[in-house]
Amino acid sequence: MPEASRCWVCHRSIEEITASVDTETQEERELKKQLSQVSWTRSKFVESADLWRKTLPRDFKDMDFQFIASNASQFGSIKGLGEVLDAKRLMVDWLADASSRLRKGEEGMHSLPELAPLEKPDADSLIKMLDQFEARSRRTIQPDVHKDGYVTAFEGLKLFEGLEYLIAQGILYYDVRTQLLTFAMVRANAKKPKTSLRMVQANGYPPVQLCSVCETLMVGLRAPERKIEVPAAAPEAAEKPSIAVEKPKEVTAEPEKIAVPVVAAVAETEGLSPRVAEIVNKLGPATKEAPKTRGLHEHRATEEWDEVLQRQAKEK
Repeated sequence: MPEASRCWVCHRSIEEITASVDTETQEERELKKQLSQVSWTRSKFVESADLWRKTLPRDFKDMDFQFIASNASQFGSIKGLGEVLDAKRLMVDWLADASSRLRKGEEGMHSLPELAPLEKPDADSLIKMLDQFEARSRRTIQPDVHKDGYVTAFEGLKLFEGLEYLIAQGILYYDVRTQLLTFAMVRANAKKPKTSLRMVQANGYPPVQLCSVCETLMVGLRAPERKIEVPAAAPEAAEKPSIAVEKPKEVTAEPEKIAVPVVAAVAETEGLSPRVAEIVNKLGPATKEAPKTRGLHEHRATEEWDEVLQRQAKEK
């Protein structure tokens, strides 16, 4: 049996990755809890609906449902009427509000927390559920909306007809809430790391098989270093004579200025010819510790002094 494919970084198979990563998050546990609660509440609503059908008195069966709902204080003797009207406020009114906001789009959904996270495909799916319900009953969910061929909400319904329509809307309410939680579960699951193995080439490295968990690490690595080739120096056409150049000494700090007495280049010029005296005077004053910076001038003065001595020797 061939060995299972493994990640190049963590060396785990897809089964091992799934076992370690695909675990239930806190958000998913909370959503599952809410789904269970909605399912339980829906079953209790169905039980209550059966009880309402049995307890509502037949004496009021021909009365208008909306009239009784609007004047509930006058019909306090009707057993279970309070529960029916509470269900209407909780579920039917919420459905009408949700239907209105869904049809307005993102701006309308922002005001209802249950609808705010929905993306357009999810919102369209809920609108389709509402449209199908209205098409079956030929009634609009929103009491202030009129459609051709549709009756508005509870308009014209007798007590028991209105009760059945309210029960149908109550079941639709729980279906919509279940669908909202299902969408939330899908979003929570999408946040978890994916469990897959595939060949990945990152930043110039050779392709390797990575799991989806380690792939995020690999793509962040820097590219491999590349050697920088330095071009060889071109050979010189002719070999030049090397000239020794004295490298200046590195000065680390500015030396402290000290007053140095100035002395004349030549103490006395007696015994010198006027030509030599003129050359010496051109050299200017010097200090005892000053570095010599007039090498060229000194060399020239030496040549001229040799010429002077030669002329003097000929004159003798």
